[in-house]
Amino acid sequence: MTLLRALNTLRRDAANMALHSLGLKRSSSRNKNAGNPANLSRSNPRRTISPVVAGLMPYPMKVIGVARETTDAVSLTLARQDGLPIDFKPGMFFTLVLNINNQEYRRAYSISSASHLNTTATVTIKRVAGGTVSNWINDNVHANDTLRVLGPSGSFVVPTNPTSTRHLLLVGGGSGITPLMSITRSVLTLAPQSQIHLFYGNRGVDDIIFREALDQLMHEHHDRLVVTHVLEKSPQDWSGMTGRLDRQTFAALLDLLQEKTSMNLLEVYTCGPEPMMNGVEAELLARGFPRQRFHQEKFTPSITAADAARFGPQEIEIRYEGQSWVTKSNVGQTLLEAGLAGGAPMQFSCALGGCGRCRVKIIEGKADMPEPNCLMPDEKAQGFALACIAHACSRVTLEIDPPKT
Repeated sequence: MTLLRALNTLRRDAANMALHSLGLKRSSSRNKNAGNPANLSRSNPRRTISPVVAGLMPYPMKVIGVARETTDAVSLTLARQDGLPIDFKPGMFFTLVLNINNQEYRRAYSISSASHLNTTATVTIKRVAGGTVSNWINDNVHANDTLRVLGPSGSFVVPTNPTSTRHLLLVGGGSGITPLMSITRSVLTLAPQSQIHLFYGNRGVDDIIFREALDQLMHEHHDRLVVTHVLEKSPQDWSGMTGRLDRQTFAALLDLLQEKTSMNLLEVYTCGPEPMMNGVEAELLARGFPRQRFHQEKFTPSITAADAARFGPQEIEIRYEGQSWVTKSNVGQTLLEAGLAGGAPMQFSCALGGCGRCRVKIIEGKADMPEPNCLMPDEKAQGFALACIAHACSRVTLEIDPPKT
């Protein structure tokens, strides 16, 4: 049984157990909408589905708009079928659960729209060379289609306090602009005393996602938003920066920025190709920039442990909000699979080690986690692990990392 199929089975079983404990039951209807959360019948009308249980089940969203951003990137505007608002913070993502050629795929895509326009949410997807899902979405998703989603999720978020006077430095490359666009749109409206500098790298002019939208935002907020484009291949009439947005280029741009804004005021958010983010991080740390004011979003699927079967049965204790569950992992099971089988309210989204939703903290024992993955070095040093790819090597006690609110 594949990992995703096993996760689906475990998630369904865990959801059924949780629903039963809450006084809920699934409708026995067998029609095509039977999987819709709207088909849950209540045995106790005053009991509601908890956020934890709801997070385990994909729910339907309708595609109400499709916009071509570039030849390789498309934006999908989504709305809940029940008409409720979509509660998300700028920088969060959805995980799309898609069936392509009878195989289920999960991919995390950041929200690019402003958080206060919460009757809809827009995700922007750029083609990946050879990518099954990104290419399928670009070619096959149309208005009025229905997609299954998990989320919104993520800790790469910016508070939008209307009284804050923040100085944000956003550094993006390619499709990494997506969460940064949501941050930009939200902060400019909801935090009118905050300022934003955006460094944005692309191959060429035609690859700039949201080019016109960024120009319009700069025009409307000329005193609060500055966008610096960096192009690897620039046209002859190009007046901006040329080259790759690497550590050297970032350092030069940072020097120019420091002439107007002190580094002591900056908070940095970066998303894009890993070499770019590594260069930004290295340069900032070399200058003594506090790590707690540096944030990066990674969607890096982990390799699959080819020898997962070498991990034998282990007892696992799971703690969450004052409760605990004790279960045992079967041969080859991840912490996530074992936890779901034991009825624990495990958090997860992409199930690939690429989004961080399933982060847990190992309190006792040892767990093996393959590389690469999206955890930061300091997170690993503090004992955090990704439950969807980590295997217990001994008896393990772990604590579920609650979703950021």
